[in-house]
Amino acid sequence: MKAIKLNIKMLSYLAAFLMVFAFAACDDDDNGGGNYETASLDALITEAESLIANSEEGISPGDYKPGSKKELQEVINWVNWAVERADSQDDIVDAVNKLQIYINKFKGNIVQLAVPIIDQTNDTYIKISDNILPVFAKSFTIETKIYVVDLAQKGYSNNIFATEQSGPDSGFVIRYFNDGNIHLNVGNGSGWDQVETGAGTMKAGEWMHVAFVNEISSQKLYINGVEVAAQTKTYSPAPVASFVLGNGPTWTDRIINGMLKDVRVWSTARTADQIASNQDATFEGTEEGLAMYFPFDADLGTNFKDVTGNYTATFKGSVSWAADGIPPVIELNYDGLNAAIADVSDLKNSVVEGENDGDYPVGTIEYLQSLIDEGTALLTAAKKQAELDEKAEFITSKLTLVQENLVADATGVYVDRDNPKAIGFRITPNYTPQGDYTVEFDVRVKSLGMYGTGEFFNNGNYGIWVYGYKELTEEALLSSGGLWNFTNAGSGWQGPKAEALSIKSGEWQHVAIVHDNTARTTTLYVDGVEKGVQTDIGAPEVSGWGEMWLGNGWGKMHGSIKDFRLWDVARDAVDLDADIDGTEAGLNAYFPLNKVGGVKFKDVTGNYHGEMRGISWNVIK
Repeated sequence: MKAIKLNIKMLSYLAAFLMVFAFAACDDDDNGGGNYETASLDALITEAESLIANSEEGISPGDYKPGSKKELQEVINWVNWAVERADSQDDIVDAVNKLQIYINKFKGNIVQLAVPIIDQTNDTYIKISDNILPVFAKSFTIETKIYVVDLAQKGYSNNIFATEQSGPDSGFVIRYFNDGNIHLNVGNGSGWDQVETGAGTMKAGEWMHVAFVNEISSQKLYINGVEVAAQTKTYSPAPVASFVLGNGPTWTDRIINGMLKDVRVWSTARTADQIASNQDATFEGTEEGLAMYFPFDADLGTNFKDVTGNYTATFKGSVSWAADGIPPVIELNYDGLNAAIADVSDLKNSVVEGENDGDYPVGTIEYLQSLIDEGTALLTAAKKQAELDEKAEFITSKLTLVQENLVADATGVYVDRDNPKAIGFRITPNYTPQGDYTVEFDVRVKSLGMYGTGEFFNNGNYGIWVYGYKELTEEALLSSGGLWNFTNAGSGWQGPKAEALSIKSGEWQHVAIVHDNTARTTTLYVDGVEKGVQTDIGAPEVSGWGEMWLGNGWGKMHGSIKDFRLWDVARDAVDLDADIDGTEAGLNAYFPLNKVGGVKFKDVTGNYHGEMRGISWNVIK
């Protein structure tokens, strides 16, 4: 019995011991730290720590990029934590692999010689942090070097740098155009003051130094150290528009195609001598008056500080670093344009012109040759692939129109307002009568809905539009259908009007304006009935447009137009819409538009060319 009790007691002690051992073992498992091979890991840790201790961070070529040391140290810290909690040799191997990856990344994280290149695509620019804006409230100077790949324009202009703002008109912009003309432009709070250098100042294919000095009440522009433009105008700083390089903050389609470097902003108005003498100078960022300095000579990524450490540059859109600062070499593919030209040539060689239904209209061969000439000229002048591709697409689309528009009877041309590619009927050259004149045509409006006005005729300084409606209400409908013969005769916009409902949808109607320059009156007729008279009005001022338009100008009509006539005489009301053959005295232009004439063709008088721009013929079938 004693033996049995003793054994039970011993078993109890043994069970308690085993429990304690088990808990201790579990605790050891939680802490890791087994006997694992760590020699290779220890060597990597030593290498990583040595790299951190012996390397220098900076923003110059050859420096390690800012933040590289911090990133590597954080990986070392993680590795040490992981080793303490390792459960197996595999955990050590994982730590070795991760640390090796980040050591390699650190070694490759060296600032490389590079210069930003700004691709000419919308919304592409370099934005400077807005804490620079207070500097532009007092006298300041901005300097940069620019390499223009080509002078082609994407939008209205190519902006080197800007803070331009609309509403109020404020800020500044230094911009150039495709002829090399450079504009210095400042907002005054209610408008813009501008001075130009003249064509040929900005050049492509070379580095140029640009300096803009603004003393608030006067401004100067220097190119390569030489003053090229100056004005005495009061400048109003932009309240909120950002400082942008290579584009504008408000209209972001005004992009350069080029490279920028050595961008400096000074909080003082630099002298001509300071500008000329320091075009190629380098700075530490501590010089007196130097507020901001981006050398832009090293690949720092897409978001980084300037030399002073106070301002940040951020790349937006298609800005990239050009390795070693080497300007891009433009390689163009001419295959598409050459193929389009070949297609036009093949058709031209097979075309037989005639006046019978199904023939190619007279003038088709001449038009096809003009397309060939356009394409051939661009083969030698193109600077961008987009130019070649767009021209190839244009020629191909015109070729399709030629093949579709064979001779047939027609009732005018149709302008589809809902088709974004429909522009109108273009007549060249433009002509502005300076004495008596009559303009008359037939029009059939398909709809007056969904627009404010639609133009029947416009040469830039006089024309006729119809009033439509935007909302389908009884009041809007009853207010539509009126006409205005708008005319700029030197005293603002004048001209007779026709009351609402003069024009009706779905009906062919005759519209005419007759100007008697001796009596100084212009009369507006609809279907031979006088609808309005403007007194004390002269002939319109000569237009600066290169063409006249039917069905458009500033806003498209929605419908058809035919039998357009322009006379150098004041026609009597009884003679309007008379049968004519094109030889009548005083007849200046005549497009009957009663037979398909192709895409581009002459009028009956031979004085003008008409061109279908995205519109169609009303073919009688």
